[in-house]
Parts: sequence; structure tokens; C-alpha cells
Amino acid sequence: MQKLFSKSLSRSLDPKGRLMLPPEYRESLLAHSETGSFWLTAFYGRLVAYLPDQWAHVAEQLGSIALPSPRLAHFKTKVMGLAQELVPDAQGRVRIPQSLMREAGLKKDVMLVGMLSKFEIWDQERFDGLELEDVSAELAASGVEISL
Repeated sequence: MQKLFSKSLSRSLDPKGRLMLPPEYRESLLAHSETGSFWLTAFYGRLVAYLPDQWAHVAEQLGSIALPSPRLAHFKTKVMGLAQELVPDAQGRVRIPQSLMREAGLKKDVMLVGMLSKFEIWDQERFDGLELEDVSAELAASGVEISL
């Protein structure tokens, strides 16, 4: 797995809802897209940024679900309906659409979280409120063996 986004840091949105991407993120994006574009969508109270080829795979997988349950159909509609392709400007800023800001509850202060091949954008208060719980049984059931 590529480690394109391994750094996490706090940022502030400007009054227009623009986010300054860190130089490391911009370099990784430019290495995978001539314009540095990426796809941004919402999942469970946060925004998730995908490289274009990764997003194509996600969209293909979601699009292949023939007869989803109403719950899955709503998930699919929300995730795909909110997705936006963003291109950083010359200063490395992206304007986060209002629909995505509302969905993730973004205010002024946000946390960028590097997740190796993608990154997440959280409202800072929501991120700070995350509690680490004992997930050792779920990890083991998934075949993940790490020392905690």
C-alpha cells in the first residue's frame, strides 16, 4: 500500500470554505493526477478524499449493486451524490462545497488525517471527541494482528 498521505495536522478553513492543503499532500496528488485533482465525499461524519483512480473503483463497486436494500440505497445515494472532484488552485487551496461541509459538520477548524492512500477531513471538535475503544476482538476477527 502506498504511503501518500501519512501526515496528520490541524488546519483552518478560510471564510470562503477553502482549505490549504499541506505541501506533502499536494505533491502526492500531483504525482497521481496532472492537475492534482481528487474526489471528496462524506462517510459517517467526516470527509474522505480519494485519488481519481481509487474513486473510479469505489464508484464502480457501488454502481454494481443491482438491488440494494433501502438502507444501502440511501448510503449509495448519499456517498455518490455528495462526491465532488476538486482541483487545488495555484496556492494549493481547495474550496469545500457547502453540501460536504454541512454533511461533515465542518466549521472553521479541521483536522486532516493521513490514511496512507487517502486522507480524511474532520471537524476539529468532532475529531477531538473520538474515543479510542477496545477493538481487539474486531481486529482479530478481521485477521489483523498488531500489538496494542
